[in-house]
Amino acid sequence: MAEIGETVLVHCVGTLDDGAVFQNSRLAGEPLSVKLGSGMLLPRIEAALCDMFPGEYRSIRLTPDQAYGIYDAGLVQSVPAHLIADSEHLPRGGYIELKTKMGMLRAKVVSADADQVVLDFNHELAGSAVTFDIDLVSIVRESAIQRELHPSGCACGCDKLKAQLMRDKVFRRM
Repeated sequence: MAEIGETVLVHCVGTLDDGAVFQNSRLAGEPLSVKLGSGMLLPRIEAALCDMFPGEYRSIRLTPDQAYGIYDAGLVQSVPAHLIADSEHLPRGGYIELKTKMGMLRAKVVSADADQVVLDFNHELAGSAVTFDIDLVSIVRESAIQRELHPSGCACGCDKLKAQLMRDKVFRRM
C-alpha cells in the first residue's frame, strides 16, 4: 500500500450523478502521477489510495460536503465594473482568474454591465455529489536517499497529513 509522501500512478474518472464526466485520465492515455498528501486529489480519494494495492479498482461516491463543498450563495459577489479591466467584454457564464493579495482566484462571470460585475467564487462543482472510479496503477517507490529528504518533522507537512489520515482511518472503522 502507498503512504503519504509517495508518488502513485492512478487512472481517475470523475462523474456527476447525471453521468456527465468532468475528469478522465484515460482520455489522456496515461495515468495521473500524484504525490499523496500534496492536495492534488480530494482527501477522501487520497485516503482510499492509501488503502489500495497496485492493480486494485474502487468506485467512491462523495457527497457535496466531501467533494467540492456545498454551494454558498454568499460567495456570489457584486464588484464595481471599474475594478476589472475590460469588464464589458467578460465571458458571461465563463470563468476568469483574478489576481489578489492571496494569489489567483477563479470566478464565474454571472453578469456584467457598465456599473457592476457579478462573480460567483464557488467551485464549479460545488453542491454536486460526485463519483470517482480510481485504478491504482502503481506506486513509485523512492530510493533510501530520496526518502531521507522527508525526515520526521520535515517542512512539507507529510508527517502531519499522515497522522491525520491515520486518525481518519481509525474513525471510519468505528
